[in-house]
Amino acid sequence: MTLQANGPGDPTFRRYRVEAVSVDRGEELDAVYGTGDDMAGDQDAFRYLGAGDTEVSVRRAEVEGSRTGTMRPRAEHIVFWIGDGTATIEDLDDGVVVEVVPGDPTILSASRRYAFTADARTITMVHLSDPVVRRALVRRGTVPSGPVAFTLQPDDDDRRRALRGTIRSHGPRLMDAALPAPARQAANAEVADAVVAAFPLLVPERPAGTGSAARAAEWIRANADRPVTLQEIATAVGVSERGLQNAMHRRFGESPMARLRVERLEGARRELQDSAGDVLVADVARRWHWYHLGRFAAAYAERFGESPRDTLQRSRARDRDR
Repeated sequence: MTLQANGPGDPTFRRYRVEAVSVDRGEELDAVYGTGDDMAGDQDAFRYLGAGDTEVSVRRAEVEGSRTGTMRPRAEHIVFWIGDGTATIEDLDDGVVVEVVPGDPTILSASRRYAFTADARTITMVHLSDPVVRRALVRRGTVPSGPVAFTLQPDDDDRRRALRGTIRSHGPRLMDAALPAPARQAANAEVADAVVAAFPLLVPERPAGTGSAARAAEWIRANADRPVTLQEIATAVGVSERGLQNAMHRRFGESPMARLRVERLEGARRELQDSAGDVLVADVARRWHWYHLGRFAAAYAERFGESPRDTLQRSRARDRDR
């Protein structure tokens, strides 16, 4: 069984714990990793622990036995390394196969499908949300367009070492529920920066300076969970505010701020669907910068055909049934 609990000061903080004696790890972990009925092996025991918030979390698995299977696209990017043994990863979208060496980081991009074989006792993982990765790419001067995918392994030893050092430095802090929110956000950003620096993009994304409407839409999606102004969006994509307004209306038929409101509704819905425990609709609304609860509920119902409370109650019912 997976146990999840909120941190005392951060409603998005979670702890994860699973202990099993079978190859079946449970529906929760199958959803997280995109695994399913094709998981096979001689696995005898499984122990899984972790903690972090919805942007970055650190997890560790201890496994007895081998396993094989496939992974569908999932919500998060996963950087992992094995502590011993062997593993093989095949990217099913392009056929690339890598042998995983103990201690060397490998990334599983959220949008990609993979096949794997593994006979390793310990696995350490860092989970990163797609928005936190996209913001890190923007800080490096690249505004992603479409799904973000990386090569499976770093191609530079210095960046590989820098990534390991950053994770070692911030890992224990990220697993501490008492870490203040500003310090957690800064640590999340540093880890994400190290990840996008270490792993080359699989398909080079469109560089800043072309397609202002599309770049603005991607930038808004990556930054919807923080305070944003029209001037900031225009500056990020290198156009004037009027030019941005015109480009967005021509391309999407809506203003930049209308797109921002939609992305915030989508983010709030994802959080309500994934919520457990004593999460409140009002807290989720405020985290996504909806400060008038009645307007949030009305906009939510108009877009999704149900109230935020209905979404949350269905999520809680699902958790009770597991």
